[in-house]
Amino acid sequence: MTDKHYVYQCVLRTFGLDNTRFEKICGDLRTNEISIEFSENCLEGVVTISKNNVDSVALESILTKINVRLEDYIYSDKNMDLNECLVKLLIKKGEMLGVAESITGGLISSTLCDVDGASKVFYEGIVTYNNGAKVRRLHVPATTLEEHTAVSKQTCEAMIKGVLANKEIVYGLATTGYASHQDDDLSGLVYIGYGSLANYKVEEVMFKGSRNVVRKKACNYAMFKLIKLIDSVERKY
Repeated sequence: MTDKHYVYQCVLRTFGLDNTRFEKICGDLRTNEISIEFSENCLEGVVTISKNNVDSVALESILTKINVRLEDYIYSDKNMDLNECLVKLLIKKGEMLGVAESITGGLISSTLCDVDGASKVFYEGIVTYNNGAKVRRLHVPATTLEEHTAVSKQTCEAMIKGVLANKEIVYGLATTGYASHQDDDLSGLVYIGYGSLANYKVEEVMFKGSRNVVRKKACNYAMFKLIKLIDSVERKY
């Protein structure tokens, strides 16, 4: 049996899908002539659509269906990682990003700095792992930490407001949570803030996996959510 030679290939990048979920949504779209493959790492996914001897109308129909079904998950129709997509989007807008990290411990900042040109849009990353640092560097009220703890929606909101207080920064990200905890019910509990001072959101999410898998998923989630928020704002105008 000889391998098929595919004469066309398209790549979509997604976030939030695992293999089981992808198969449930798009598995039925495969044909003998059209190959649809999916892989993911820490919820960052790659969809590869390849065709062999099939007319463009049939292929276009499949691509349309995939885009509709995965609309909430797709962040790019180009083969680029989340960090590259976010940096390019910010460069296009000409606006600065600031990051306030606790659970991710600088992972978001480091991931952004992997991208060539990040210095044009990445203003600063502040790692406030200790509660005292959150108070001094981000002006998180001590009463917020006392009443709600460091891992709370209230603290995350104060963190993103703290980093966005710098007038040179337009968009911000903030993370706090439990990468691991002696109470299994708390392990993977993360709060993520994203957006601008005029339009920011704070979400509570639960991630499964080891300590560093949880941290990587939180990093990816933060970047994905900011990309989608910026895209949604741009579509309004």
